[in-house]
Amino acid sequence: MSYYTFANLQYPDGGAIDPSEFSEGLVILLNEHGLHRDVGKGLIDLFTQGEAFFTFYGGCAALETFLLWVSKQRPEVPFGVQGRGEDLRDVWVREFLGGSVTYEQGPFTE
Repeated sequence: MSYYTFANLQYPDGGAIDPSEFSEGLVILLNEHGLHRDVGKGLIDLFTQGEAFFTFYGGCAALETFLLWVSKQRPEVPFGVQGRGEDLRDVWVREFLGGSVTYEQGPFTE
């Protein structure tokens, strides 16, 4: 996973997730993982604007942890995230439902 990551979000069933419903929990999760609040801003942008740009020191496999956490907060809303990093083959897709990954393709490891 690249240092710079661009991601976009899609709701296959037309649902939506309002990240303001769990923003306090997100701050706690960021602190537990030692990540800057800009990562939280990126997640909020992802769920409100449909796209976001992330900068992760040491790779961003933690992004899957955050997306799983969001899926657990709203288990009835399926969503998918496409991402691409700075390397040509650093592309991935993840779909989530009920706090689980239901589809995965591409790299997502350190």
